[in-house]
Amino acid sequence: MGVESKDSKDKGLGGTEDFENKGLRELPRYWWYAWFTASMGQFVDAYDTLIIGAALLFLIPLWKLNAVDTGLLAASAFIGVAVGAPVFGSIADRVGRRFLYIFDLTFLVVFGLLSGLVYNFAELFITRLLVGIGVGGDYALSPTLVAEYAPSKRRGFALASMNSFWGIGSIVGFLTAYALAVGLASNPNLAWRVMLASEAIWGLVVILLRTGILESPRWAEIQAKLGGAKKEKWEKEAEDSIKKIAGSSDAKISTGQATKGSIKDLFRGKMWLVTLFAWVWWPVFDVAAYGANLYTPYITAGLGLTSKADAFLASALYWGIALLGYYTAAYYYDRIGRRILVIVGSLIMGIDMFVGLAIYESLKVLPFLAVLGLFSAYYYFMNFGPGPYTMTLAELWPTRVRGTGMGLASTFSRIGAATSSFVIPSIVAAVGFGGALALLGAAILFVALWSFLMMPEASNLTPDELETRLYMGIFKNKKKEKASKPQVS
Repeated sequence: MGVESKDSKDKGLGGTEDFENKGLRELPRYWWYAWFTASMGQFVDAYDTLIIGAALLFLIPLWKLNAVDTGLLAASAFIGVAVGAPVFGSIADRVGRRFLYIFDLTFLVVFGLLSGLVYNFAELFITRLLVGIGVGGDYALSPTLVAEYAPSKRRGFALASMNSFWGIGSIVGFLTAYALAVGLASNPNLAWRVMLASEAIWGLVVILLRTGILESPRWAEIQAKLGGAKKEKWEKEAEDSIKKIAGSSDAKISTGQATKGSIKDLFRGKMWLVTLFAWVWWPVFDVAAYGANLYTPYITAGLGLTSKADAFLASALYWGIALLGYYTAAYYYDRIGRRILVIVGSLIMGIDMFVGLAIYESLKVLPFLAVLGLFSAYYYFMNFGPGPYTMTLAELWPTRVRGTGMGLASTFSRIGAATSSFVIPSIVAAVGFGGALALLGAAILFVALWSFLMMPEASNLTPDELETRLYMGIFKNKKKEKASKPQVS
């Protein structure tokens, strides 16, 4: 057990090659179980986000919400995420990932259920904010755990594919909303309550699934190397976890520098460029992503699908197409790298929205097939490139501060999500749906430019290699010669 030595790697004597270069078919069943439980965190986040978007279609007329009220309710959970993510992430770097990872979603269970029982705007805002705190914890912990469980050779697949559960959660959320909109058409006040309370069921399922998860082997091994009173405990936990994920307790893993973590590690050397990249990239992307995700039924209905049920069904269709984008990204993230997919996907999304804007401004309406075509393309390319990268960001920070890095980046991301959620109803009220299309298009084109200028390439690099290169400011991946580039399975 332990970090590779240069000699062991050069001589091919076990070392990192035992685990870091494993392909998918070589990973044991437990690894897939751990990946699934983390991916379900994305599922419940998506379900929560999309179900409030659906519920708002009922709440707006029932509670006579204005644009500001609508925006505040839509943004409330995002504000909670902005609080919860850095708190849970920083604690996880100090005490470990496992305990918090299992119980962070209790916020979703308790306050998700209560959100279906409230009777006024203030109560709903508060319960939604508290739901967001738990979801924020999962934003910091789930991708952190996957990044630390995955072999370097297939880390891109592991992180990109876990994000596909956002699409699955969205489809389930919209289909649930469709079923309730049809089944409770005569009782809209009950329909939105059941929608919001239903997320507690999914949160409880995920908590139960996670009880069998072990500690992160990379984090535990760093703690063992640091020594102290709990050295033997962390050695045992690292050994048990490595045996589970690699199939052998003798397998070596790369951990990054084994020192006590500090928030200063996010800014040492050239790492500040990585942190700056993430703190700008993610919030601007979320303006485009959540502006579409949260208000898809709202925009779709406004552009011509006047039936709530039809708007929910069309939104589920978009996410079915989005799943194809996720799996395209997962297949290629380790083969051709993250940068090219993120840049190309963002460019096409921006072009797509401005094409829609041009049609809308000329016709003052978007034909039904045009709405379906434009949003289907937008969702596919969102998840072909930049969408999965929101989880892949977790690989960029050193193991010892990964929870802190991902947590703080999540906080900045929620600023973008909350901003988009708050302003889109006001934009639509002021200038029409063309304004929403322009905002989404402009935001995602900026993402393409920022990615081109600042995005580091991390494919096929171990945590030790990646940490060294990023602290030195080497953002282009020239680690391997073409002739020796590893084949991925």
